[in-house]
Amino acid sequence: MKYMKVELKVQDLLQRASNDKYYIALLREKEGTRSLPILVGLLEAQAIAMYLKEVSTERPMLHDLLAGMANAFDICINEVYIYKVQNGVFYSYLVCEQHGQAVNVDARTSDAIAIALHQGRPIYIDEALLNAQCMRDEGGGAYSMPITVMNTEVLRGVLQTAIEREDYELAAHLRDVIREREEKKSD
Repeated sequence: MKYMKVELKVQDLLQRASNDKYYIALLREKEGTRSLPILVGLLEAQAIAMYLKEVSTERPMLHDLLAGMANAFDICINEVYIYKVQNGVFYSYLVCEQHGQAVNVDARTSDAIAIALHQGRPIYIDEALLNAQCMRDEGGGAYSMPITVMNTEVLRGVLQTAIEREDYELAAHLRDVIREREEKKSD
């Protein structure tokens, strides 16, 4: 099976709330308008921000150490490939090569992004996965997102808005999605 890969660039790093320890790395397709929000931890966000702003440290950070080890053992990190999402968690490979042999190394996507930025390597995602998980730029500062990637609290807010706007078809669909999630949670 041949996959169609889409290249992504890190567009921004956003803090969810001032007291939140998680950030969102916003990746945008290089040749298009789709964006992919990925939740990252504080340390990974710090590393990503440093690479985006080209800030260097006196001593190597973990991502620098990993890249240095790869170089020392003649391993070339060619790219990052985001290959699946499961329960809201994205999975990635560092696509590497050593002595002409290709090797995929499993990596947390947040770490893989930091390493890609450090090494100046591209980040790819499968077209179908991007299509299923992306935010779409609807113009005028509005974005749309698949229901499957929204958390339940956000869905409840959208449900309330749908009811207020008397969009009962959407409201019924959202209600069913929320019920299904709650039933799965209780199993």
